[in-house]
Amino acid sequence: MNARRCVISLVLLLISELVAIQAVSANQALTFGVFSYRPDHILQERYKPLTDYLSRETGLQINLEVLNQENMSRAIAANRLDFFLTNPSHFLLIRSERSLTGVLATLVRRAGDTSTTSLGGVIFTRADRADIAHLADLGDRTIASPGVHFLGGYQAQVLELLDAGIDIRRVNLIRFLGTHDRVVRSVLSGDSDVGFIRTSILEQMAQADPDLFSKVKVLNRQRLAGFPYLVSTRLYPEWPLVALPHVNERTVRKVASAVFAIEPDDEVALAAGISGFSPPADYQAVEYLARTLRVPPYDQAPQLTWVDALHQYRLWVFTILILVTLLLATSLWLGRSRRQLASEQKRLRQLIRGWPQPALLIRDGLFSDTNCASVDLLRYTSSESLVGKDLAVFSPEYQPDGQISRQKMAHMLARVSGGQVEQCEWVLNRSDGTEVWVETTMAPIHAEGEPEGLILCSLYDVTRRKRAEQRQRLAASVFEYAREAIFITNSHGIVVDANDSYLAITGRPRNRAIGRLPPLPVDEGSGIFASARAQGFWSGEFASRRNDGAPIALAVTLSSVRGDHGEVSHFVGIFSDISRIKEQERKLRIMAHYDALTGMPNRVLFADRLQQAMALTKRQSGKLAVVYIDLDEFKPVNDAFGHEAGDQLLVEIATRMRAVLREEDTLARLGGDEFAAIVMNVQDDASLESLLVRLLTRVAEPVWVADHSVEVSASIGYTLFPQIGDLDGDQLLRQADQAMYQAKHQGRNRYVRFVEPSA
Repeated sequence: MNARRCVISLVLLLISELVAIQAVSANQALTFGVFSYRPDHILQERYKPLTDYLSRETGLQINLEVLNQENMSRAIAANRLDFFLTNPSHFLLIRSERSLTGVLATLVRRAGDTSTTSLGGVIFTRADRADIAHLADLGDRTIASPGVHFLGGYQAQVLELLDAGIDIRRVNLIRFLGTHDRVVRSVLSGDSDVGFIRTSILEQMAQADPDLFSKVKVLNRQRLAGFPYLVSTRLYPEWPLVALPHVNERTVRKVASAVFAIEPDDEVALAAGISGFSPPADYQAVEYLARTLRVPPYDQAPQLTWVDALHQYRLWVFTILILVTLLLATSLWLGRSRRQLASEQKRLRQLIRGWPQPALLIRDGLFSDTNCASVDLLRYTSSESLVGKDLAVFSPEYQPDGQISRQKMAHMLARVSGGQVEQCEWVLNRSDGTEVWVETTMAPIHAEGEPEGLILCSLYDVTRRKRAEQRQRLAASVFEYAREAIFITNSHGIVVDANDSYLAITGRPRNRAIGRLPPLPVDEGSGIFASARAQGFWSGEFASRRNDGAPIALAVTLSSVRGDHGEVSHFVGIFSDISRIKEQERKLRIMAHYDALTGMPNRVLFADRLQQAMALTKRQSGKLAVVYIDLDEFKPVNDAFGHEAGDQLLVEIATRMRAVLREEDTLARLGGDEFAAIVMNVQDDASLESLLVRLLTRVAEPVWVADHSVEVSASIGYTLFPQIGDLDGDQLLRQADQAMYQAKHQGRNRYVRFVEPSA
């Protein structure tokens, strides 16, 4: 009867889940729940831009609800929430009550220009309480806290005090006030002696009350590098963003893509006081805290001591031995009496069904009974889905070792039936198509000679461990075979390991690479490590040298690796050789800005320098001249002796003119036999005209080309800057060009100043 009720309940639950999913798909309306750790109106104002942003980016209607813990749990149980954001302790409680898909992302909280993915607890009192200065002073004090399920508002502080030998739960009066703001007000008013709040609350409230920090005193203050808030405890991961199981995978991917796309300077991030979201953090530290404090969902777990651990987990350690002994005894009793046989079989099935670890009974190679843990492991709805099938049905065709699953299972069952105990790693297919790694133990539980013996099969989920091993192998493979140089240093910047690409690019043998500094700039190296330590990473380009002294250009990214307590333990650097790219860039710059024949600036670079010169002249209240130079009688030389001779003539004339001009002046070839010059710091007309006369003289001197002495002259036009009116560089060059044509019309081999024609 009870089994029938269980099946009916599971079916009804499945139907409700399907209805909920269809409802969401139909109207595309989703609800985003946020835990109300501060007053509701503050959180509504802060997180409404986030849900509006998600609605825009996903094309779905996403509504915001701010809920306390009790209401959020009720809403989740009723499938009224699709996504929720809460503190890690509350997440563990919800996870224990429902089958969640896991953490979607971890909140990155903003603190001014910095950000953090960690939180902690703050222990504080009024600044004028001279009688409370250390943790030891908290005995018999009245303590205010938002609630027992607040990680940063209660649990982190209690653990910190326990480590200091102080258990406030036994002697102190603790007031649970619901929100952090009420805790602060209670301490400031004198209703409570000490307050427990999470990190960032004082900083947030100080925005409305700038004098707040002068009113409070933080106890047991921790100095944690890179952490931007006042803190009294160790650090834990920030709030997780979680999707409920009924939300379809496509919607989850849309929301995940949207939250990961948030940049720190985005409007939505600034409004919410966050820097975006990071990949899911490891919440094992939170689990350890909850287990240690014995708070939900681990409130029934005993204090973990060696004696208690042996008492609590002795069944896990000796499960197989005890079960084998029990079942062998049962088999003997079954031989004596059918009544005893039936009784013991019933007892065995009850034991298996109540066992917390996945376990199955196998008779004749097929499942004869199973427990709920096995059903949950394979993600089926009832035991009936497994009974009557063999393990190979739920396995892929081949196991990772290359053996056929059905054949390998048959050999194992044969050996177990012969009295052996078999253990191995096995891959199973869940009902949703995902794979799960298990550690399988099979043991016979029948007496020798019994024709229909039972086999106990216990399964232990090792998926997380196998994936970690795969990630480690992948990381090792990337480290070994990457074409980019990868190196690892200790906290002082000394290389402790490097891949082959690092040795090849730097030219260092391994014995000269390990134990030395990486090839960072000597002057900037300490600053690079300091930046990576403070910001988490540094990237940039710089010039270095190989071990043989050859120059090399490197593009480097340096990231910091932090330990369990937030301290920097290592640095990981990646760099690649960009010398060829830099050389190509240099050649392209030359081609874009310099004349290929004379090596002088071209029209593009001339225009840029003219703009800079005009700006400098304005700042210094000086004067400059723009000079346009065109060679006279150049075409006859080019036609008579060929283009090669003409090129030689242009190079020689350009060299002469460059020698006449000063270092601060610019001479450019505009094209053909046309040149332009910028003459800086013109003192008076006489000095400028003297310079132009020297230019004409040098140009007119004979030039030996193609075994002939040839002579050319130049026509020069110039204009001055500044003038009345706002002129740009192109207008100045046109004025000088017009003046040059006037010089040609007046007989050539002369200079003419531009004069604005009268109306």
